This record gives sequence, C-alpha cells and structure tokens, in this order.
Amino acid sequence: MRTPRNLVDAKAIYREEKAKFTGSLNALIGSRMLLAVLAVSAIAFASRLMFAPDRLPSVGGLSLAQVGLPPLDFGVAGEQLAQAREAALREGASGYVQTFLAANGDLIPMFNAIGLGLCLALLAWNLTVM
Repeated sequence: MRTPRNLVDAKAIYREEKAKFTGSLNALIGSRMLLAVLAVSAIAFASRLMFAPDRLPSVGGLSLAQVGLPPLDFGVAGEQLAQAREAALREGASGYVQTFLAANGDLIPMFNAIGLGLCLALLAWNLTVM
C-alpha cells in the first residue's frame, strides 16, 4: 500500500481501494459459484435442522479457490481480513468455538435455523443481483 503525501494522494488512494473492494464484491455477489455454495449450504442447514438438529453441518476447508472463483482483490480491506483470520487461528479461535458449542449444545438447533435463514437471505440477494 502506498503512503499518502498529501490530501490529494489520500483521496486517490481511497478511490482506488474503494474501486478494488466494490469490484471484487460485485464479482463475488453476482457469481454462479456463490449461488451454488449458498444453495448447498441452505440444504445442509435445512437437513441438519430436520434430521439431526443437535449437530452443525461441517464446512471445514472451504475456500474461494476450491469453489472455483477467480482470485479477488479486496485491496487493503482484504489484507486486513487475512491478517485478522491468521491471528484468530494463531490464538486458537477454533478451540474456543468448539468449547463454546460443547458447553451450549442446546443452542445448536437455533444456530442451524439462523444459518438456514442467513443462507436463504443471501441466496435471494444473489439471485436478485444475477
């Protein structure tokens, strides 16, 4: 990332980063691959809610490259998110989540319902954009 020397440079950098972020976000939201991932996720949450409400669907290892999306450049915001993700993994965030879910197993059906609702809302948004 460039360091701005004056207000004009800062505005130019802001416009450039905003264009990167919105372009990547629009490419992601309107993609057919996101449609497929959201549809499969909605089916997974719905089936868990109906047949095994005490378990969450497993989604480990899902990445944009595996799904088939082209590499997206979110600019500085993407770099910050990647750093936050790496820091969370270093600090053992997955262990905290597993501990929380083990201690609050009665909330898992509600998490399945929330996941289903969120996937359906995002799926409707994706279909609207497409």
